[in-house]
Amino acid sequence: MQISDRPLAVRNSTLSILIAELSTECLKVQALVNQLQLTSLTANQQAEILAELLAAAIHLRNHCDEDFQTLITEEMENLPDDQD
Repeated sequence: MQISDRPLAVRNSTLSILIAELSTECLKVQALVNQLQLTSLTANQQAEILAELLAAAIHLRNHCDEDFQTLITEEMENLPDDQD
């Protein structure tokens, strides 16, 4: 079950959507890395996988920008104190 199939423990709906998208992209990167571990890849297959990995890395870099970081910080600041 992917993260998008389950509710997240965050209040901000925008942050929730961004985290779900981040999860999907990370799964894509992991699949690409797994493909690169195959020993029988041709040079063309390697090039295609690397190109997809580059695109995913650029997407992740853009996705995790300052606005995303700010949303996470705000979510953390709004968490209640766990006082026992």
